[in-house]
Amino acid sequence: MVNIHKRQMNKEWKRRAGRPIIAGITAGMLMVHGVIGVLPSQAHAEASDVSIRNWYSYQRITVPELKPSWTAKVDNYLNMNETYVGVNAIAEEGKVFTFAGSKLIALDATTGKRLWTYGKELTPYITYQSGILYGLTIDHKPYALNAKTGKAKWQSGTSTWIDTYNRTEALIPTVDTLYVIKGSTTFALDIQSGKLRWEADEPLGEGNGTEYLRESNGVVLRTFFVQGALTSLQLNAYDKKTGKKIWGHFGQGEAIQIKDGLVYSADYYSSMLENDESSPERKWKVNAYNLKTGVLKGSQEYKWTMPGDPPYVNGYGGIFSNKDKLYILQGDKIAEYSLTSTKPGPAPLRTFHRPYGENMVWLGVTQERLIFKNGNTGELTGIKLANGQEVQWHGDAPVSQIDVYGKGMYRAQRNGTLLVLNMMSGQSVFRVSTGGDLHNTTLKTNGMIIIQTEGKLLGVKLPASLK
Repeated sequence: MVNIHKRQMNKEWKRRAGRPIIAGITAGMLMVHGVIGVLPSQAHAEASDVSIRNWYSYQRITVPELKPSWTAKVDNYLNMNETYVGVNAIAEEGKVFTFAGSKLIALDATTGKRLWTYGKELTPYITYQSGILYGLTIDHKPYALNAKTGKAKWQSGTSTWIDTYNRTEALIPTVDTLYVIKGSTTFALDIQSGKLRWEADEPLGEGNGTEYLRESNGVVLRTFFVQGALTSLQLNAYDKKTGKKIWGHFGQGEAIQIKDGLVYSADYYSSMLENDESSPERKWKVNAYNLKTGVLKGSQEYKWTMPGDPPYVNGYGGIFSNKDKLYILQGDKIAEYSLTSTKPGPAPLRTFHRPYGENMVWLGVTQERLIFKNGNTGELTGIKLANGQEVQWHGDAPVSQIDVYGKGMYRAQRNGTLLVLNMMSGQSVFRVSTGGDLHNTTLKTNGMIIIQTEGKLLGVKLPASLK
């Protein structure tokens, strides 16, 4: 009888293996009808020091899934610390220009067919203007190609390579000049021949320059990071023909607008120095300089009072222009001013509430919306200029890359999908399986979007509602 019970209990023990030990089993012993059966001692898993389960998850969005029209293998530049992330592929004229095997290739955006191949061991940087592609050889000599045929127009004999830790590098074509930015140095090349016209460096920048460059009426404007009592931006002006520095103003940012021979620029330095943590009073100063001489012609101050109690946030907030309006971040609100007003101490035309959260980074204005990014998650929030209403755009996985074209928002996600939303309505339109975790800029041309993911491009035909 006891043996029968033992066999039954052995079966029950095996069936319950892996479950928590229940009452009646102590010290490795089992009582069965008054008989003590000794069971083998059990090994216990090592307990973790911390064990937390995250119950929050994204809700899967039900939406049509579109299949790519084509896929092509390409060179990969997706990590955020890659020097050429964001500049190694462009889409123009119904074509995609990118790099494969360190060669520049052109693909038909509709079919993915390779149209031509150029060069070898090229620097993975490409830009476009008026049917011409501009790039850099491996030793950083600029070149120009016909975008339709891939035939070389010229290759410069000047290398723009500079050994600097600064990652800033940019090719900026204008009507008659190709500017090459490398840190705090600017190269100006004749756009028809590639011949170097001039080279200029800002020594106080010590290699630290931004990608900002703007031409106006024979003057070239650039900004640099310069050390003073505090590190700040500096706005410089150069003669377009010779590259000679005309003037420079420490603490000044890029031009908010250029009008009637004047450059309007935000004064970062004085705005930061004059803000006291113990006082709620804040102000932005915008200076107007003569474009040709740099002589200060006037200033406009925009003042406000910070809400709450001290200590108050020091430094400065965001300032952007859009059309004929100026927008200034003022604590918990954004104030809108007229850019054309010359009245001293102007009052805001209207104000908008700022999206909640300390990590909200203001990106600027697009589609009649003030756009903010959550610095932790990368998610976007908008404020409608029409009525001040806050709008959000939700996906169903953490975001890797977001791009906006017109009313289409292209949300590449960390779960191997691209989710496309209508930015105006907030509704999801379709998704595409990318198979990748990291993504680069989503491109758009000729009714197609080009998705950049790990090691490949995917071409997807857009529905009519987003073309």
